[in-house]
Amino acid sequence: MFGKKSRTSAGSIIFDTFNSIFMVFLCVTILYPVWDMLVASLSAPGTVSTLTINIWPKNFSIDAYKYCLGESRILSAFFISVTRTVVGTVFHIILVACAAYPLSKLGLPFRKAFMIFFIIPMFFRGGLIPMYVTLRKLGFMDNFLVYIIPTGFSAYVMLIMRNFFMSLDKAVEESALMDGASVITIMFKIIFPLSKPMLATVALWAMVGQWNAWFDAMIYIRDERKIPLQLLLKRIMDETNLLSQDMQTFLLTQPYGVQFSTQSVKSAVTVIVLLPIVCVYPFLQKYFVKGIMLGSVKG
Repeated sequence: MFGKKSRTSAGSIIFDTFNSIFMVFLCVTILYPVWDMLVASLSAPGTVSTLTINIWPKNFSIDAYKYCLGESRILSAFFISVTRTVVGTVFHIILVACAAYPLSKLGLPFRKAFMIFFIIPMFFRGGLIPMYVTLRKLGFMDNFLVYIIPTGFSAYVMLIMRNFFMSLDKAVEESALMDGASVITIMFKIIFPLSKPMLATVALWAMVGQWNAWFDAMIYIRDERKIPLQLLLKRIMDETNLLSQDMQTFLLTQPYGVQFSTQSVKSAVTVIVLLPIVCVYPFLQKYFVKGIMLGSVKG
């Protein structure tokens, strides 16, 4: 028996060792592209090659960031992205929660009919052209609300919220009702505080979706002052790609008296886009797995 226990321990050590090595390798493969992009944004023009491994900045330079932050359209686009992310996330959580909470009650009249009504659009959508025509007739063209209203509801997220609410102890709500609390009071002062893991998970999804979105702006927005940072990043990349190799440094040097390559500009803008959401993620990550698991307890 002692020998068997020893063999099991040795096998466990070997497994843990290989598992740790694999996880380290996986983390390196995920983090290196981000580090390479940061190195390229901080390197002088002509010193960074996409065909080599770049570990440290070569001829350290922040000229690319000076160019990016010196453009008024980048600051305006950054403000639009932050605003749509904050407003869109709050609106999304409140709207979905107001649908999920009643549907978590088994005694709700026509509950199955409402569930079918919400689930059908998960599998069948009208398509881009009907969506464009509808939003245009509703007056959402060149309107900031086009970022908020169409993305305000998700049937998939509603199902996760509903399942989470169903897993909560019903005695808490019954006690509050006996004390004279209204349904709205119970929802916002009892259910929401008890649902922090799930709400943080949904908020993270909504924030990432809103922050990374650019296709809706390309279709519905014509006013340059209302485009988000992600669409501006795409346009800057398209503009710099149009410059010939001989003219890149010259054309980009003239406005600000600094030198950099188009590769450093693209890397700098990407870092600016990536940094805010990376800073937010650690504060919500601890709720992420817990929220998903609790939301999948009941069907």
